[in-house]
Amino acid sequence: MIPLFLPFMSKEAIANATNVLKTSWIGEGPKVKEFEKALSPRLGTDNVLTVNNATAAIHLALRLANVRGGEVITTPMTCTATNEPIINEGADIVWADIDPANGSIDPDDIERKITKKTRAIMVVHWGGNPVDLKKINRIAKTHRVKVIEDAAQALGACYNDKPIGSHSDYVIISLQAIKIINTVDGGILTTKTRRDWHRAKTLRWYGIDRDRRIVKETYWDYPIKEAGYKFHMNDVTASIGLGQLPHLTQLLQQRQQQAAVYLKALEQSKSLKPVSVYPGAVNSWWMFTVLCGNKDNRLKLWKKLKEAGIDSGEAHIRNDIYPLFRKYNRGPLPGVRKFNDEKLCIPIGYWVDKEAVKKIADILASF
Repeated sequence: MIPLFLPFMSKEAIANATNVLKTSWIGEGPKVKEFEKALSPRLGTDNVLTVNNATAAIHLALRLANVRGGEVITTPMTCTATNEPIINEGADIVWADIDPANGSIDPDDIERKITKKTRAIMVVHWGGNPVDLKKINRIAKTHRVKVIEDAAQALGACYNDKPIGSHSDYVIISLQAIKIINTVDGGILTTKTRRDWHRAKTLRWYGIDRDRRIVKETYWDYPIKEAGYKFHMNDVTASIGLGQLPHLTQLLQQRQQQAAVYLKALEQSKSLKPVSVYPGAVNSWWMFTVLCGNKDNRLKLWKKLKEAGIDSGEAHIRNDIYPLFRKYNRGPLPGVRKFNDEKLCIPIGYWVDKEAVKKIADILASF
């Protein structure tokens, strides 16, 4: 069975981790700083922080956006890791509808749902496919609210010739096991301002700024001003990231080539479609999502792929159906319903060889 997801681990990453484990410094140290510096040109900003996972980065972004007691407009079409931190940070969820052609949050519905209580807009780049950031950031600026990009799946994606990571107030990227590159687990937070970067850096370690410690005779003194978290990355995972990062360009190119084959095949299908991509956006293709038209077609395609030894799946389902989130339901979301009922994700990545890509493409073309 060709899996839908498979972790990538380079020889360099394994060697790096082994070397760090032989040292006396395996917590947050010089490798974390080195990894953050290496990430900066890939993300188009110097305001880069690494953390222990992307969910922690979302918590930090919500804290920086001061959402407690207010509302966050967000999409239910995502992993629950996007929306659970909103509740944990003391804010209410307001669901916005999505564009059923690609799963991206609908800017017009965002604007309809902004109120005096809105503190932030949470957007998700489904499968690595950027949302309409220009329009969304314009809306946010008009209403003086923050934009948080859940770009967990979008490392390597671009919008208007700039890498995802450099557009909005806060951007979160995942380095979890099955992402394009991983650090076993880990996350990245980028901020628009240096002030937010510094505050997040302090909050990720109990509210302690380790670079500004005061050395006393028998102990270190830290001027802790607000309660933080234990969200930092460590040198073992950072060293893995340093061994993975040089492979990112090749991994992205491989996915672009595979996606091109699938897109060409879908042109021949009578009932299947790819997700659309907004003008100016470059999809990282962490997932390749096929729109099947309806649930019956999706089930038929899933069965046909399974018979051929190919795994596929929905990846995520709409969050608003979970009991945890039902109290936030305030009306129909037709775009969410349509996309949720039609999508099916198929394998794309380094483990899918040319023969497998052709097999999948032939099934798509003839469906």
